[in-house]
Amino acid sequence: MKKLFLLGAFALVCLFSNAQGLQGTWFAGGSFAVQSDKMYAGEVEVKADTYTVMPLLGKFISPNVAIGGALGYSSTKAGDDKTNLFTVMPLARKYWNVTGGLYFFGQAALPVSFGNSKGNVERDVLGVSFALSPGFDLIVNSWLTVEASFGLASVGYNSSKPKGGKTNSSWGINGNTIGAAEFGDLSVGVKFLF
Repeated sequence: MKKLFLLGAFALVCLFSNAQGLQGTWFAGGSFAVQSDKMYAGEVEVKADTYTVMPLLGKFISPNVAIGGALGYSSTKAGDDKTNLFTVMPLARKYWNVTGGLYFFGQAALPVSFGNSKGNVERDVLGVSFALSPGFDLIVNSWLTVEASFGLASVGYNSSKPKGGKTNSSWGINGNTIGAAEFGDLSVGVKFLF
């Protein structure tokens, strides 16, 4: 009887441990980029430098659902024009276990970018979009995962208002399929768990 009771208790502990999953676990990641381009407008050389940083932080609120957000900054200088953008991006993810430490996830994000551009014409810029991104996440150990995802679909709005002028705006819908010539903004990176 004691052995049966201990076996039952052990089974409940294992069941509870599996149900716990990643619940309560925090994760951190993000991206950074440095790019320099040299172009010619006729005989005039124009150099463009771009710097971008976007750290990301999130938390698993259940064994298979995570919420989080990213805060980013981007600066582009091309000739006499300089653009500074700030980005706020809340996101939510749903995970499905494929096998062992391999998970498939779906992400919904709402990036909002705002800033200004200075040069010949000074203007305020705004961008809002809703993006869906599926991907795979491989848990390597208790503190590191390797992640691959791509942009599946997005809907966005952008506006640019020159000082003392009228607002220019645009909106668009973008859909990427697996059979397309480009595989929709494929990104691969690491994520840290704590």
